[in-house]
Amino acid sequence: MGLPFESGRATDWVAVSYLGLIQLALPYVFLTYAIPRLRALEVSLFLLVEPVLNPIWAWLVHGESPSGWALVGGALILGTTVTRTVLERRQSVTSSPGQSENSAPAGSPSP
Repeated sequence: MGLPFESGRATDWVAVSYLGLIQLALPYVFLTYAIPRLRALEVSLFLLVEPVLNPIWAWLVHGESPSGWALVGGALILGTTVTRTVLERRQSVTSSPGQSENSAPAGSPSP
């Protein structure tokens, strides 16, 4: 469906190179560096927030109005993630300070 290809102008190649080398590759380099240092929930939040915010960026930059369903879906994903994060933080604060979340209670057999 894309054939025949038309030759691109120099500005087109600069834009495509920027998008591939800077806008896409650099964030993944940072994410790859951060993965061993973060919990799975935080990493998944990084990966989920980008498509959720795409309609907002299109609205802010290009003036496109997101549909009501796009706003509801984004709010649902972000709200659920924030709620889970807050509840998880509260639970970790109420657990005993000398015991990590993954350790077994004293006197119980270890797995």
